[in-house]
Amino acid sequence: MKKNCLKLFVFIAFILLYPNNLLSQNEEKGTRFVVLGHLYPITKDPERLNKFIEKVNSYNADYIFVLGDSRLNNKKLVDYLNNNFNAKVFYSPGNTDLKHSIKKYEENIGYFNKVIYAKDIRFILLNSSDSLENIQKFLQNNLSDDFLKGKTILLTHHRIWDDSIISKKPFEHDKSYYFEDIYNIIDGKIHAIFSGNSKRQYFRDLEDNIDYQTKLERVFGKQNVNVLYWADKVGSIYGYSVGMGNALPKATFVIVDVVKGNLLINGDYSSIENYKILPKNLISHNKDRLSCETKAQCKKFQANKYYLLNKTKVRKIIYILAFILIIFFSYKIFLKIRKK
Repeated sequence: MKKNCLKLFVFIAFILLYPNNLLSQNEEKGTRFVVLGHLYPITKDPERLNKFIEKVNSYNADYIFVLGDSRLNNKKLVDYLNNNFNAKVFYSPGNTDLKHSIKKYEENIGYFNKVIYAKDIRFILLNSSDSLENIQKFLQNNLSDDFLKGKTILLTHHRIWDDSIISKKPFEHDKSYYFEDIYNIIDGKIHAIFSGNSKRQYFRDLEDNIDYQTKLERVFGKQNVNVLYWADKVGSIYGYSVGMGNALPKATFVIVDVVKGNLLINGDYSSIENYKILPKNLISHNKDRLSCETKAQCKKFQANKYYLLNKTKVRKIIYILAFILIIFFSYKIFLKIRKK
C-alpha cells in the first residue's frame, strides 16, 4: 500500500512539474538566424543553389539575412529565395546589386536600410554602399534609443571596419569612408557587424581570380577552400566576414543562436563535390614560397621573381648612374687634357 501511495505521489508531482519544465525550456530558447552573402556564383546553377537552400533550411532558423552581391536586382531570383527559404528573409544590398540597377533592387526588396526587432536581439540592415552622410544620419536616428532586450547587431555588405580597401566615392566596388567616421556613433551600441562581401579579396577558392590578385599575390597564393567565416575585433565591436567567394567547392553560411543574451556562432556549407578533403591535384601552392623559412629568404625570392620598385632600389640606380656619369666625364676631361 505504501509503495502504491509513493508511486501515485511521484506521478502527480511529475504531472504538475512537467508543463512548467516545458514552459521554462521554451522561454530559454533564443532567436536563431542565418547570415550569408555573395550568393551570385551559384544563382544560375540550380543544383548548387537548391542544395544550398536545403542545407540552410535544415537549421530551421527564425531569420535569414542575405547580405548582398546575390543578383537581388533580379525579381525572379528574389521571389525564388523568398518562396524556398523556410524563414523570414531580409536583404542588404551589395555593390553589384546596385550597380546593375538601383531601381530594380528597390522594387524587388522594398528598402535599402531596415531595423528588425526580435524578442532578444535587434537587427540593423545597412546599405554600406551609400554616402557617409546618409549612413551617419541613419545610424544616429536608429541608435538614439537603447535596445534593452538584448544585443544590437549590424548587417551589411562591406567589411566596414576594414580600411584597407576604399573606393573614391559612394556606390562603387567598396565602401567610400573610414571606419573612424562612424565608429563614435556605434561604439557601445553595436555588439557585432556581419559582412556578406566576397572572401575572394582575402582567400581563393578553386579558381584563380586575377581581378583580386596582383602578380605577387598569385606567386604566394592564398587558396583556402575551407574557410567558412572569420572574425575581427575593433574596440568592443566584433566583425564577422561571411561571404562565400566563388562557392567552389563550398557554398558557405553562418548560423547564429542567441543564448542567454550572447551570440553562439557556427559555420556550415553545402557542396555537390564528391570529396571531403581537397584532392592533391587541386591544391594550388608555391614550392618556392614553402621553402622560405625566414623573412629575408622570402624577400630575396620576391626580388628575384619581380623587380619591385622602392626607395632603396631607386637610390641604388641613382648612385650607379651618377658613378657612370662621373667616370664618363672624367674620361672626357682626361682626353682633352692629353690632347693639349
